Amino acid sequence: MAEARSSFSGSSSEQHGAGTTDDADDLELQQRLEKIEREILQLTFENTVFEMNLERKKAEPITVSTNVGTSQATTPAGSSQDLSVVGGTSRSERLNRKRSKSRSTQGDFRIQLTLEQKLDIVNSELEQMKNEKNRRETTNEKKTDQLESDLEWVDTEINDFDSAVVDFKKTKETSTDVRTKQLVGEKIERYFNERIKARESLTNKLRDRSSGLKRQIVRLEIQLKQKEETGETLHEVDFNQLKIENKQFLDKIDDKNIELILLKRQVGRATQLLNRYKDDLHRQNKELADTSQRIEKQINLYDHAEHDMVGAHAEHTRVTGIHCHLAEQTENYRVPEVLDYVKKKALLYNLQRDCEVWERKVEIAAMALQQSKQQWQSLQRTAQYQNSAGNWNNEQLQAR
Repeated sequence: MAEARSSFSGSSSEQHGAGTTDDADDLELQQRLEKIEREILQLTFENTVFEMNLERKKAEPITVSTNVGTSQATTPAGSSQDLSVVGGTSRSERLNRKRSKSRSTQGDFRIQLTLEQKLDIVNSELEQMKNEKNRRETTNEKKTDQLESDLEWVDTEINDFDSAVVDFKKTKETSTDVRTKQLVGEKIERYFNERIKARESLTNKLRDRSSGLKRQIVRLEIQLKQKEETGETLHEVDFNQLKIENKQFLDKIDDKNIELILLKRQVGRATQLLNRYKDDLHRQNKELADTSQRIEKQINLYDHAEHDMVGAHAEHTRVTGIHCHLAEQTENYRVPEVLDYVKKKALLYNLQRDCEVWERKVEIAAMALQQSKQQWQSLQRTAQYQNSAGNWNNEQLQAR
């Protein structure tokens, strides 16, 4: 049993080691595959560039330069092969050449370009692409200018046509006879003659302008040729100098921009400080206005208090006089006797009682008068009824 366990553990460890080895091999193969794919992409790009360069070189004529004792033929790829034949080679040299040739045939037959050749090809393709780009930009600019000029010409023609239509309608309206509703041929003919003269004058003006522009173009071309002949045209050195100066000016502009930013920050801080001071000033002015209003209110209250004090002083003087007068009257006042007061009070009570009695009697008499009036009215109604009945009886008797 123990032997079986040991054998099982040994087999499992061997399988685990084999599994890790397979994983490492797979990872290495994957890395190699990715590396080969990158190399393939790079070689594909190089082959594409080389084919483009080769096709362009094939279209160009092959230049052969001859020198003393040597001749070199320039290939489309830009490489040159030495075609010079040196006479009097020894037999050993020929044998060594044959051996090296036999050895080279046993190796790799691929021809690889050197780094310098690749750089030459890339530079030539880059120059070609730049030239093609410049050519296309020039062509596009010419086409754009031509289209813009055509568009401007079309707009001008449309505006002229619209203005001509409007003018013709106005002429038609003015040349229509009100009575007969017919057109007057003389006005229409005069309009067309004036229109033709205006077009002829415009044509002459444009012809003169075109001839002037042509003369200006010829003069500028002559000046350009003269500058090229005298060497006044700008060269690469001048452009480099201009680039250096431009860089210096850009550095100065950056410095000035930094200074401007710092000054803007200072201005911002000063503005914030000024705004804070303005807020403080506004608050102080508001407090000053409130204080002034309170002072004015206090002054008004003081004036009112003074006025009240003057009035109170006058009232006090008047009341003092009245008080003195009343004091004098009080001193001179003599109170009547108590017995007289009691008698007067008893007399007043008796008079009030008699008044109440007489008021009751008057009410009773008024009620009796009302009853008498009612009885009198009833007697009057009875007498009227009796009179009317007697009259009716007399009328009946007379009728019989």
